[in-house]
Amino acid sequence: MTHRILLVDDNPDEIDVAVRALNKRGLGDAVDVAHDGQEALEKLGLESSDSRAGLRPSVIFLDLKMPRVDGWEVLRRIRESESAADVPVVVLSSSDRTDDIRRCYALGANSFVVKHFDPASPGAYIADAARYWLDLNRPPPRRKS
Repeated sequence: MTHRILLVDDNPDEIDVAVRALNKRGLGDAVDVAHDGQEALEKLGLESSDSRAGLRPSVIFLDLKMPRVDGWEVLRRIRESESAADVPVVVLSSSDRTDDIRRCYALGANSFVVKHFDPASPGAYIADAARYWLDLNRPPPRRKS
């Protein structure tokens, strides 16, 4: 099975760090990028009448604070959809506020990771999280439509 990662972030520097770290781990070819929540919904096919036409990633890495459509709304829409409801969503945020973390889990996030910079290995935490969701985690069988 080919793994796909959907990285949703409006910060080009954060995207660059994440993609470089994923490339280092051999996952760069598996990354699709959405630059805000609206673009993520479009890529997932959640803005059209036929949601089956959208991208079906193995895991979504989702920033919270973005223009147009924020991460909370994207997460809510993913969990309400038939086609993407069971896709793991890892929230990547600079926030470590308890209320933000609690709200994300209440909306159905599978994980919450606080962004941090390690000059020795920038973005390694993202690559580690991707490896977990792609290689170690065993998801439940996909729901039948």
